[in-house]
Amino acid sequence: MGEDANPTAVGGPDPEQCDQFRPERAPEGLLVMLEQGRLTRISVSAGSGVATEGGITAGDSASAVTSHFASRAVSTLHKYWPAPAEYLTVWTVEPPDANAKGVVYEIGEDGRIVHIHAGSASIQYVEGCL
Repeated sequence: MGEDANPTAVGGPDPEQCDQFRPERAPEGLLVMLEQGRLTRISVSAGSGVATEGGITAGDSASAVTSHFASRAVSTLHKYWPAPAEYLTVWTVEPPDANAKGVVYEIGEDGRIVHIHAGSASIQYVEGCL
């Protein structure tokens, strides 16, 4: 997908350890996270045109996630916004397994998906690389 589309932006306090950025040829609204040079997370927001399993996209309602994944979608309170904001997490391999993989659907105060984070255990980070 290319180099960082905005190399002057700060993607993490220590880019050698963790960096988050939009590659040059990636759609708007798509970010990648690299930890120690390894891709650990892809994040999308509205307008990216990227859909997950079942055709779920940023901007869809939380019910699209709960309908598709049923009891596999685990809800946790959002760190900054009041309910109905939440995180809906679906693991295929759960932590603490070193090969943990999953998707977090970040739901906003309006009950719609704001961001989707897919990848390793780094999907649990709520402030990018911080």
